[in-house]
Amino acid sequence: MANDVSAQRFLIQIADDLSSGDISFPTFLDAAMKIRMALDNPILTVDALARVIETEPLVSAKTIRLANSAALNFSGNDVCDVRSAVIRVGFSAIRALAISVAIEQLMLDREMAPYASKARRLWEHSIDVAALSFVIARKLTRINPHEAMFAGLVHDVGYFYLLWRVVARYPGVAHDDDDLSRMLSEWHAAVGHAVLGALDAPDAILDAISGCETAYEGDSPATLANILYLANRLTTHPNPFSRCGETPATQPAASTAVAEIIAESRDERNSIMSALGQ
Repeated sequence: MANDVSAQRFLIQIADDLSSGDISFPTFLDAAMKIRMALDNPILTVDALARVIETEPLVSAKTIRLANSAALNFSGNDVCDVRSAVIRVGFSAIRALAISVAIEQLMLDREMAPYASKARRLWEHSIDVAALSFVIARKLTRINPHEAMFAGLVHDVGYFYLLWRVVARYPGVAHDDDDLSRMLSEWHAAVGHAVLGALDAPDAILDAISGCETAYEGDSPATLANILYLANRLTTHPNPFSRCGETPATQPAASTAVAEIIAESRDERNSIMSALGQ
């Protein structure tokens, strides 16, 4: 690596954090943590959650935008308040919206400027996989599409966390783009699992992300991991930090039937991407 000593120290610190469970959260995760704590309340009401969301203007805006998207607004009647939006969107989608705000805040950090282009492309990859996961779950399975959307959105969160740590504490590690990509590719899975665990992500999400690189073939995905794998195969926004592409070129493409379903769901896919990413 360009700076072997810095890289070694960085990896040792990350390993220590993972083993101790001491995950350092930057301020851009504040909103996500606040909403996570609210969602952990077993007797949480719509009114109570709406009040929490209303304290976070960006999350509020995204909640209303998603509620009025083509994917969820079947009646064509737009909602204009957070409470009505929460009812339409459902609790399970709120966590994804909070994470989307957190990651966008990360990308606006001026220290991230040297990596702004790749970070934006990584984010476009994440929201495309999230939108595809929603569509696949709804059209091809009985799995909760909002759960699939959340899994798609956070399946590469380890990349974002590691990139922030490199920028904030070990800038010497990142002199060489190839070395940075190699480090992120090797460590993102373990780090992402630890970060999501600290955010109390459900076990089903953790298991899906752990298994999403296992090859799956067919037209009827049976698990969240199958959905994520298929979404990664179908995305038109590759992860810029992945080495040699998202998956080996020798693996089969999605079937014609699946491709047709995705094409027919273009408006839903685009509306979800817009709600999550703008």
